[in-house]
Amino acid sequence: MADAPPDELAVSRLQMMAHCDEVQARFLLEAAGGNLELALQMALENSDMGDAYAHHTQQQFHAPPAAQPRPGSAAFAGPLPPRPRAPALRTQAPGAAGTAGPGAAAGGGGAAVAGPPAALAAPLGLLGFMLRVPFMALGLGFRIMRFTVVNGLHAAAVVGDRVLPAPVMRAARGAVSAIATAAAGGADLDPSEQAAAFVADFKSAYGDRHPRWQESGWRVASQQARREFRFLFVYLHSPEHEDTDKFCRQVLTNPDAVDYINTHFVSWGGDVSYSDAFILSQQAQMGCTRFPFIALLSLSPHDSRPALVASASGQDIAADPAALLVLLRAAVMEHGVMLAAARAEVEEREHARRLVVEQDAEYEASLAADRAREAERAEERKRQEEEERKRADEERAAREAAEAEERRVAEAAAAIERRRDAARAALLPEPPAGAEGSAAIRLRLPDGTNTSRGFPAGATLQAVFDYVDSLDATSYSRYHLVANYPRRVFVRAAHGPVSLAELGLVPQAALFVQPDE
Repeated sequence: MADAPPDELAVSRLQMMAHCDEVQARFLLEAAGGNLELALQMALENSDMGDAYAHHTQQQFHAPPAAQPRPGSAAFAGPLPPRPRAPALRTQAPGAAGTAGPGAAAGGGGAAVAGPPAALAAPLGLLGFMLRVPFMALGLGFRIMRFTVVNGLHAAAVVGDRVLPAPVMRAARGAVSAIATAAAGGADLDPSEQAAAFVADFKSAYGDRHPRWQESGWRVASQQARREFRFLFVYLHSPEHEDTDKFCRQVLTNPDAVDYINTHFVSWGGDVSYSDAFILSQQAQMGCTRFPFIALLSLSPHDSRPALVASASGQDIAADPAALLVLLRAAVMEHGVMLAAARAEVEEREHARRLVVEQDAEYEASLAADRAREAERAEERKRQEEEERKRADEERAAREAAEAEERRVAEAAAAIERRRDAARAALLPEPPAGAEGSAAIRLRLPDGTNTSRGFPAGATLQAVFDYVDSLDATSYSRYHLVANYPRRVFVRAAHGPVSLAELGLVPQAALFVQPDE
């Protein structure tokens, strides 16, 4: 199955970035499987095209600024450097061996490529995939090892910056960078790795006094500048240019320039030999035609695209830090008001948001306080109701107890009155004094009064109890009789049926009435 043709946007971008025609761009994109960065790298690594591009770049660097038209414009007087031609592809249909395709003429006599027979296409594809599997496994292992080594080196660099002198760390970074570059062998790095490599190379060559470079891709640095409402200071570094070293040593490491850049801007630098910086240099709004090149980008929160507010390149800034500072200060004076207005707008919105949050918090706190007070009032009402209920229960219980006591007392009085009436009706007639067998019983009541009565012969102790029951002073329901010398206690239930004579109370005796309750 044939690969899908590259889209027109990728073809146009590759034409602009690699300075090649449409046929070459389509061929490189098809060879790279549609990967624009890989196609660009293939274009630059092509021997003929790389030499031509370097030759054309040096022509641009050494030309005066006024005579530097953009490649492809009408004012570009000189001829374009030679570019490598994409080899024409020729296919051989089944049964038509040796027939040249129409691409032979366009390729300028390129060699024809014969396609495999249709019957062998599927087995050959499977065989190729099986042969690639071990290499894919090895590649994964190398990537894991590379990730481990890079992170270890980063950790060692952090520790070394704290414990080792700066010259030692610069030398170590330079050595590690050289080893990494040699070991990479042109391997493609992601934007953050490219930025980290540029920072390490810059520190190794020019020391630690430099703008605070961001170790990330320029797009990430742009997002940081947008969040902080600051300009993005961009430096495009061309190691092979003759003015680069002088610019870095005399301008980018100048104390006044470094302090001003670090104070007012987010700084990002990139080596144009890497894809991230190269792609940025080819942006139309950058206008990068000479090196060294610096630019100041404004990033509005309302627009995702950066706006170029100042730029300079070549001899204009190569050796004079004062000229760079004048350019940057003028740009800040002219365009800083936009960032200040955007910052004020965002701060106003943030202030309004915080005010709303604080008002909501105060409202919630007021509601919580109201709820707490209402809960306290409800609890107080509940407590008062509980106390009132308890007091009412106690009063009811006391009233019921008093009523019960009154009923008990009344019932006891009624029972005593009934007992008194029954006892009076059951009293035996009192015999004459000194009658034979009679008993004279003297009784001392609990209130201290004394009374006496005679009982006929044969009377039982129950007759004595009946006499005590008949007395008006007897207001207790239960009692017993006690005789002294010797002390004896007489109970109605046990001793009532016993005769007085058997109890030794004849002819006379003295008894004490003692209530049981």
